[in-house]
Amino acid sequence: NPRIGDVIQKLAPFLKMYSEYVKNFDKAVELLTVWSEKSLPFQELIADIQKRKVCANLTLQHHMLEPVQRIPRYELLLKDYVQKLPPESPDREDAEKALEMIFMVAKHSNAAIAEMERLQNLWAVYQRLGLEDDIVDPSNELIKEGPIQKVSTRSNSTSEKYLFLFNNMLLYCVPKVIQVGAEFQVHLRIDVDGMKVQELNDVQFPHTFLVSGKQRTLELQAR
Repeated sequence: NPRIGDVIQKLAPFLKMYSEYVKNFDKAVELLTVWSEKSLPFQELIADIQKRKVCANLTLQHHMLEPVQRIPRYELLLKDYVQKLPPESPDREDAEKALEMIFMVAKHSNAAIAEMERLQNLWAVYQRLGLEDDIVDPSNELIKEGPIQKVSTRSNSTSEKYLFLFNNMLLYCVPKVIQVGAEFQVHLRIDVDGMKVQELNDVQFPHTFLVSGKQRTLELQAR
């Protein structure tokens, strides 16, 4: 009475460990490339290992990619297996449940990768802003960023600024002339809570709008 559904059900929860490997994959490959270029002994060692019969003429990068592809392969294999199983098969119920579990593992892995990428992007933004203590928060979500013109009604002119819109705040920044360390200086932080945006019909300055919050009101011009 051959069956695999019950076996996969027991092992499926452990497959979530793959997400840790997958999260670190890009960094690991990058590190390998850097040291292959920097260090000749390291390069020779890798080449020597790859020549061995056990490596089956495949590169180290190829072997590193195998675990990344494993969960999607399990998912495809099980889908195919369930489709081909006769309806009365004693393994049908277990196999369908196993497929559901593998699907959840794949989802967990993808979510872990997405979260890692979000944090990496967020950290890169914080570095551009000079890592100010009251701004750095891993729970923040960057929604949009880009250049903007600040309209000065007093001098009847515009000056270039830069906006970072997060889920909880709008950062009104000035690009630094000498870009040592931070790329921008935060001039103003407006809380999203209670913030209003109003479009203006200004003939002299088209595409202008008002951003008003608890902290201040700004007149801005888009491209």
